[in-house]
Amino acid sequence: MGLAGIRAACVRELAYLRTHPWDLALATWFPVVVLTVTWAIFSPGVATQLPIAVVDEDHSPGSRRLIVAIEAVRSSRVAERPATLEAAWPFVRRRDVYAVVHIPADWERRARRSDRLPVVLYTNEQFHAAGSSIGPDIASAVRSVIGQDTLTGLAHLGGGISGAEHRADAVRVELRTLYAPQLSLERVLAGTFLPAILHLFVMGAASYAIGREFRDGTARAWLESAHGSIAAAMTGKLLTVAVPGLVLGLGIIAWFAGYRGWPVDGSLALWSLGMLTLIVACCAVPALFVGLTGTLRLALSAAAILNVTAVAFAGLSYPFVSMTTAAKVWASILPFRYYFDIQQQQWFLGAPASASAHDFAVLWVVFIAAPLAVALPRLRALCHTPEAWGRR
Repeated sequence: MGLAGIRAACVRELAYLRTHPWDLALATWFPVVVLTVTWAIFSPGVATQLPIAVVDEDHSPGSRRLIVAIEAVRSSRVAERPATLEAAWPFVRRRDVYAVVHIPADWERRARRSDRLPVVLYTNEQFHAAGSSIGPDIASAVRSVIGQDTLTGLAHLGGGISGAEHRADAVRVELRTLYAPQLSLERVLAGTFLPAILHLFVMGAASYAIGREFRDGTARAWLESAHGSIAAAMTGKLLTVAVPGLVLGLGIIAWFAGYRGWPVDGSLALWSLGMLTLIVACCAVPALFVGLTGTLRLALSAAAILNVTAVAFAGLSYPFVSMTTAAKVWASILPFRYYFDIQQQQWFLGAPASASAHDFAVLWVVFIAAPLAVALPRLRALCHTPEAWGRR
């Protein structure tokens, strides 16, 4: 594989892209637009002012204090005040509210007799993200009101407020977050979706760039442009995909770790190397698909299947250790999962390089070296088999 062959193949590909603006867009400005829009969706960081309904059947000074505390939380706002629970359900079904807080009748009077009724929060788990944002804030508001009333009652036993606090905290559980204590959808979700979307574009662009040579019957000319070297032909062609992809990938890292100011607890160099490895894998795997199928359509379909399941099986929303055996097997053949582990280890956990060594090894051996070892001989043979050309 000579540099002259790589240069010639790259020049040939650039000449093609200059006359096909939509193919050029697939590897350049269109991913930028999609990535920007995706980041903008999650840029607020947290969900705020989500509408809820409060059903106050007690109508006491205590229930009014509780409603004031609920209105003060960041995640929600009291949008409706139906008189009964039955009147509240239509608001939920119309999605006018995401949750209902029910303060039962006799709530304050029974609390004075140490027979307190519960304040019930009903959340619509069809919208789990909304419910998970509202729940902790509402619970905190209820605890603050009830806790103040409890302290006032305990203070009469002697020792004043300080003695009451000591009695109330006789048994206490503390929750201490180890990593990523900031509750931010930008860092968690945008930080996951942006590299996932980028790897979708790179894998799709690489599949199309290789597959169209056989679809259009130009495979032999492509090979000859690289002086007969399939490795040089592949490298020159995919440089036009990998270089813009790597620039965007490093731009994502710079955006979060630099401009947005999210701290990197591990190695920025290893995180960047992980991005480079993912981009290379996203070029090698499509070469395998085209080499095995010889058709653009099947190669794009296989790449799409790997892409659309990447986030779901990465372990973000559902722990990998709790997946079924079939799910674990499928997750193990997705290159994004290994990059995601590297990103989490180096961005959030501050893990040593040895912790990421396994993921790097899998990406380079299983998703880069092995696919290319199979793809290059197959693609060379296909370039000399005109009867296999023209299939879509």
